[in-house]
Amino acid sequence: MNIKMTTVALAIIATSSAAFAADDFVDYTNVPSARTRAEVRAELDQPFARSPAQSPEFVEVTQVAGGKTRAEVRAELDAAYAQGLVGQQSEFVEFTRVASTRTRDEVREEALQQAKAGRAVAVRNGG
Repeated sequence: MNIKMTTVALAIIATSSAAFAADDFVDYTNVPSARTRAEVRAELDQPFARSPAQSPEFVEVTQVAGGKTRAEVRAELDAAYAQGLVGQQSEFVEFTRVASTRTRDEVREEALQQAKAGRAVAVRNGG
């Protein structure tokens, strides 16, 4: 089996190397340019010569922002919750409790206790 696989592999390598050795290669290293360096630099500088407002990458922030306050938006969201319009799909996540009320040391101590308890459970279960 190994001899057959080796023979097939060598045949594939031989045919693929012959395909790469074709004489279709064209050398483009010494092709003369149709434009001068100054022309190319001028073409590259054209987008920057326009004012930022004319650039397609410029975003007018005042046009994007809405006229509602944060409280108005929150009130609309609460009304949508009350009507059942929001919360039916899982695409929206409401982070209600972002900040922790515990200190870093309290969290660390809890993690250590859980790790010790997990080890004790694993030892009891034969792990």
